[in-house]
Amino acid sequence: MEKLPKDIAAKLDHALEFDEHILDFRKEPWSLYKRNRWVVLTSKRIYLIKKVFFGMSFDIIQILLGQGHFELVEGIVFDTIFIRVSSEPEHIIQFFPSERKKTVDFFEKIEKAREGDPEATVVTQAELEALAQIFYEKLITKKEYEKKKKELLDKL
Repeated sequence: MEKLPKDIAAKLDHALEFDEHILDFRKEPWSLYKRNRWVVLTSKRIYLIKKVFFGMSFDIIQILLGQGHFELVEGIVFDTIFIRVSSEPEHIIQFFPSERKKTVDFFEKIEKAREGDPEATVVTQAELEALAQIFYEKLITKKEYEKKKKELLDKL
């Protein structure tokens, strides 16, 4: 899998929770309306990240997987993923049909993550390091640290 651009990854580092990790991402085709928009799937949510003013600022929308309704519609001009959240306007993500297999795979990963698929929850080194950091900053007790560490290692 290719890597996220450094500026997008840096913005995500500030938004991700310590037990949240990236499962997959896609870049929408460039358009005048959306500019450069990245769609990032994590273990807990979807991030819609749009570069604004040539990358000087970013517009980030977070959608919790459990609160959204996701629908994939295959089309002639674009394959579209519709995301509906009750209190928000509908979000539309579009990809070229020539990349349909990638789009379908991405959508299936969204569905697996929503269902809590064990394959979608992979423990990363960053999660263990984040837990250790919280413990060393004395934000949790040793007992809480050991319990959470055991839970993370049991996922392996």
